[in-house]
Amino acid sequence: MSATALPALLAALDSLETTLKLAEALATGGRSIDLEGLDAEVTALCAAALSLPAAEQAEAGWALRRLHGRVERLQRLV
Repeated sequence: MSATALPALLAALDSLETTLKLAEALATGGRSIDLEGLDAEVTALCAAALSLPAAEQAEAGWALRRLHGRVERLQRLV
């Protein structure tokens, strides 16, 4: 695994979280939100986290748990 794998994964997780924040704001405002493709994207990010060295998986795990909370909040709105 390359030395840039963890930072790249964390950046991808942050990007998705930002997208989900926007979706949550739109849904709160009554807009219709399409979650199509979200499962596939999250699955790919989880697979990437599992491919990290064990020492880096914990840090990725925290970011994934935070993302999971965001997804659950969004699902309750749609």
